[in-house]
Amino acid sequence: MDNLLEEYKAYYAARAEKFADNPNYKFSYEAEKNLSNAMQSCSTLEEFKQKVGNLNELCATALIKDEAIIEKDFYEKYQEFIRKLAPERIFAKADNFDNVMDLISMVTEETNKNSIEISMDEANQQMIYDWDLLDDVEVYENAEVPDKYKQDMQKNVQEFKQSIIRNVEDLEKNNESWQAGWRLSPDLVLEHRHRRLLPFNDGHINEQLAKYKSIINR
Repeated sequence: MDNLLEEYKAYYAARAEKFADNPNYKFSYEAEKNLSNAMQSCSTLEEFKQKVGNLNELCATALIKDEAIIEKDFYEKYQEFIRKLAPERIFAKADNFDNVMDLISMVTEETNKNSIEISMDEANQQMIYDWDLLDDVEVYENAEVPDKYKQDMQKNVQEFKQSIIRNVEDLEKNNESWQAGWRLSPDLVLEHRHRRLLPFNDGHINEQLAKYKSIINR
């Protein structure tokens, strides 16, 4: 029995030591150290049952908090302000749960909620998907062709514009199922998380955006 007790003490000491001197896991180190200290103070394994209390649960909470901070800092670095909402909320709520299963449920709920937020945010990239249609509008509107072709060219322009409008209408109809009242916000494409997808200079993007907004009446 003494050997088994010593093995348990070594195990819990090793758990705590795993997080020592790691600035990313300060909460985990504190929680694991408290658990280890409780184990080290025991003269029998039965005594540990009385001392452990909720220390194991606090270790789970601490790990969730540490990982939430890591994730939040990562998204802040890359200006992913929508993706960082989940870890922010998880960190803020983690200490409210005594039961690990309830804690896990909260994390799952916040992660799922954020998945919808991310999808709704990325839907504002519709202009990027319609970029070629915007180019087609410009080309056909400004093409120098014989008079007999001008009517056909303008017909094509209207068809391109209608395609752009329908794309927005279909997008908003689909997203209504996920977020009531959702509407496309074209200007969000200028924010870094969307702007980084466009390999064009700011002047050209602003021209396209102005054209896009005039077509969809925003």
